[in-house]
Amino acid sequence: MDERAQSQERELRALMTAGLDGDAIAYHRLLERLTGHLRAYYRNRFARIGHGAAQAEDLLQEVLIAVHTHRHTHDLSQPFTPWIHAIARYKFLDYLRRTKYSFKDMRAVWICTGSCRRFR
Repeated sequence: MDERAQSQERELRALMTAGLDGDAIAYHRLLERLTGHLRAYYRNRFARIGHGAAQAEDLLQEVLIAVHTHRHTHDLSQPFTPWIHAIARYKFLDYLRRTKYSFKDMRAVWICTGSCRRFR
């Protein structure tokens, strides 16, 4: 992990920890930071499958609700970034299932799980 990613992980983890301890300002900052990252993540993936920004925004909201609802399940001894990426990835896969979008129709969607794999 490069220095920028480590710095981001430390910041997000600190904000999550403070938010879990009742710091509303830190929690709000966490959600703002996640919104920017997740928006870019989803817009990229939806553009690759020919879907618009509206679907990306809907999924972004689903992830933020899931984070809020399940934030107590995050193990503070574990890195935060993989936890949030897992939620985002599974929400995307759920969207594909809901819309009956076929994996074979996906030309260049990358789904990262430690190492990236390309579905064709």
